[in-house]
Amino acid sequence: MQVWQINLIILWVTQFCASAGFALSMPFAPYYIQTLGVTDLDAVKLWATLAAAGAPLSMAIMAPIWGLLSDRFGRKPMLLRATCGASIIIGSMAFSPNVLIFVLLRIIQGMFSGVASAAVTLVACNTPEKRQGFALGCLSSSLFSGNMFGLFIGGFLAEMIGYQNTFLLSGALLMVSSILVLFGVQEKFTPAAKPASRVSWREKWAALGPGTPLLLLVIWMSVGRRMDGAILPIFVQELHGQLDGAAIWSGLISGAGSVGAVLVGLCGSVIMDRYRPVVLARWIATGAALGMIGAGLVQSLEFLLPLRFAYMFFAAGFDPVLNTWLSKITPTNRKGAIFGLAQMAKSCGMTIGPGIGGIIARVIATRAVFWVSAVIFLLFIPLMLRCDRVMTAKSRDAEAAE
Repeated sequence: MQVWQINLIILWVTQFCASAGFALSMPFAPYYIQTLGVTDLDAVKLWATLAAAGAPLSMAIMAPIWGLLSDRFGRKPMLLRATCGASIIIGSMAFSPNVLIFVLLRIIQGMFSGVASAAVTLVACNTPEKRQGFALGCLSSSLFSGNMFGLFIGGFLAEMIGYQNTFLLSGALLMVSSILVLFGVQEKFTPAAKPASRVSWREKWAALGPGTPLLLLVIWMSVGRRMDGAILPIFVQELHGQLDGAAIWSGLISGAGSVGAVLVGLCGSVIMDRYRPVVLARWIATGAALGMIGAGLVQSLEFLLPLRFAYMFFAAGFDPVLNTWLSKITPTNRKGAIFGLAQMAKSCGMTIGPGIGGIIARVIATRAVFWVSAVIFLLFIPLMLRCDRVMTAKSRDAEAAE
């Protein structure tokens, strides 16, 4: 087997462990907040929104720095930093004395985390171009299958051993992931040569390649996908009618969504290199919008299960499609920087999305969050077509200049 294939297998396992570690505890943060003394449901929505938006905000600030360091020192060190940092900080959340400390730890987690982005960068830089769609699709399936496993057992663990112990178990799984990376992943890294003269910011931006308009799509996609991030567990609690048992239902529903995400990751690994990203993304956005409309109309938890599956079957395809698109049009020695910026863009969307969702839930209704998200997915299609035309024009200009 070639090195990239061995790395892909090991990274699949490590990302499964890391994703499972996150999913064991973080989706149940609104319930944990209520055990820290916050009982008013409107106040819970506020703190849950701050917790959901705080980590992506700090991640957005740090992601470009980690991306530049990745191009300078290698991708493996950045993946180790992310997994170790997440392990220590999430484990520390078990000892939060109040909700303020918990939210602060979430913000710190965003500064040092970014596990998925680091893994995507490593795979993109060490996989032959003709196999990148396959590799990134496989990696996506590991993230969502780990998420599915974590969500499925996380709800039961939260009820059986408590939220604090679940955070400790999450930290342990992430530490296992970092150990696997340390001893299993191989990387032959050659840093890019330093320019002989000072380079302007305009030249640095141009050197990233013609794919920079895709960063706008990453932000837009993240806003739509994360708008219900802090609200879904509360929506489940509202439909269930009480806090007791809500974590189990939340885990089952989120797990059903992860099953759909795993399937689209596996399907994507087969078709990603065969069809243009713009074609795949159009169908993904349409399906995700329909799934969100259905969620906003649902009246029982039993119907929310298949709807969440259907929604995630489409929505989970955004990441591998955009990552593959971005990787194929970005120079190899700039992929660390471009994926760092992509993580920043994604984190910005992950900050804006829950913030908008929290405001809509408090001012209008929880269900309105799903309908607004559906509109964002539908508007993604014309925005994507516009970006595709801009990138095509930039590529033609670059070829003419040569």
